[in-house]
Amino acid sequence: MQDMVERIVEMDKRARELTDEAKRLRVGSEDRIRAKKEELRRGYRDRAEERVELIKKAEARNAEVELKAILERQKYAEKGDEWVARIVARATGDDK
Repeated sequence: MQDMVERIVEMDKRARELTDEAKRLRVGSEDRIRAKKEELRRGYRDRAEERVELIKKAEARNAEVELKAILERQKYAEKGDEWVARIVARATGDDK
């Protein structure tokens, strides 16, 4: 009977050790998962910020090109009649 009690106590002790080990493994896994999630989150955020910067630069370039075109059209609208008159005068020899 004593052997049986000792075996039960030993089995209980082993079961507790296994349970404790499983808890430690679970906690370690949860920590690794949290760290991996944070790493992924940072990676997504960094890539998104890079894309935003690229888009900002592209939009700034597009705005510069568009502004230049608008300014050229405005200049032509303001001075177009004068330029046409000069060209006609030169072509007809009346520019003297």
